[in-house]
Amino acid sequence: MDLLSRQRADKLINIYQKVNKDFRWKNSSNMNNLIALSYVMKDKDYNKEEIERVNDYIKQNTGPFSCYRQKSILFSALLILNFPDPEAKFDVLLDYENKLKAIGFRSYTYRPVTAYTLLLTCAPKQVDQIIAKAYEIFKEMKKNHPWLTSGDDYPLSVLLAVTQRPVSVLMEEIESIYQELKEAGFHKSNGLQFLSHILSLSREKNKDKAGRCRRLYEYFMEHNLKVYTRNYGSLGLLTLLEDQSDRAAINVVEMSEYLRKERSIRWLGKEALFLTATSLVTFPILEGMKKESLLQTNAFVTLESLLAAQNAAMLGATCAAVGASSSGS
Repeated sequence: MDLLSRQRADKLINIYQKVNKDFRWKNSSNMNNLIALSYVMKDKDYNKEEIERVNDYIKQNTGPFSCYRQKSILFSALLILNFPDPEAKFDVLLDYENKLKAIGFRSYTYRPVTAYTLLLTCAPKQVDQIIAKAYEIFKEMKKNHPWLTSGDDYPLSVLLAVTQRPVSVLMEEIESIYQELKEAGFHKSNGLQFLSHILSLSREKNKDKAGRCRRLYEYFMEHNLKVYTRNYGSLGLLTLLEDQSDRAAINVVEMSEYLRKERSIRWLGKEALFLTATSLVTFPILEGMKKESLLQTNAFVTLESLLAAQNAAMLGATCAAVGASSSGS
């Protein structure tokens, strides 16, 4: 593993230990890991007092049963890292969630993630239009795959709506890549549908994307890194790196091995560590593409969409894990 990757991993571990100490009784370990990861990806220093300030604001402006209260520390950190006015943006977030609820988005767990995705990617003047289109996309997903489509498809429906392609074209593309992935050896699942949504962000040939995706999957299996269906979003992001995918996969394996040696975070589990390693590896590559304009012309994918997809995948997986833990208890 190169020096810069090691430095990012060490910074993640250091911030995770601080967050876990500061918010041990207010937050899950998975959320603390995502907070640490977000600070590393934004290359910002951790500040407990800032989080507490925004957290107080969230609690003052939500009821006792608000879903934001369960994840208030996490949302405080994300708002601080992405906006100069986090308290004002939280008010916007609540407004967006109400709009999503009014049009028909029902999932209690994923609606806040979807509102946050809107906040990251959508111009305020376009919000109502994007929400309406996103719900149309979601309904089409539900019609095509009624047993696979659920709340974790909400954020990607927003990202797909932002691409400005007609709904019929989007759905045809998603179904096409879904079939290519099945033919490549992936089994039918909700994770596979999510993967097809991620890959549809690129207009590279579907057969090429599916083949590369399967090759990456098998590479991780050979190196004792099983890619669970909940992590298919990360696998999709690696696939969209095109000619940089193979090198990135090698780095993910090295990063995963390095993180597993650290006692304080290795017990988070293979799924969380794979998600963390993939994010640490892919984010600098995407940022490099953005700065150097190296994105291939045949991809037709915006870096903002990829970065938002990465955020949605991380946040969705974390919230799902917390939801499952709450249900189990």
